[in-house]
Amino acid sequence: MGRRRLVVVLFGIVVISGCATVDPWADTRIESEVKARLVAEHDANLTRLGVVSREAIVYLSGTVESAEQKAKAETVAKTVPGVKRVVSTLEVRSRPE
Repeated sequence: MGRRRLVVVLFGIVVISGCATVDPWADTRIESEVKARLVAEHDANLTRLGVVSREAIVYLSGTVESAEQKAKAETVAKTVPGVKRVVSTLEVRSRPE
């Protein structure tokens, strides 16, 4: 009976994993493209932001100098092909004068 249960469990794992059609390179490509596009934004200093992509959800972290920079970073990330959603924990902190 134990062997039959093992076969059923293994079959279930194979079926479930077969349904997940996540390209392991998609997140790497998305991260790279978001980072490249942020660096290309010369009018805003967005080069030090953290960018992580998991299952096509992009997570942005770090600090920016204005609400406009925060919105710009989020918009840039959303426009990258393949991105399903952007989760931003960006903080707005103005530079001390």
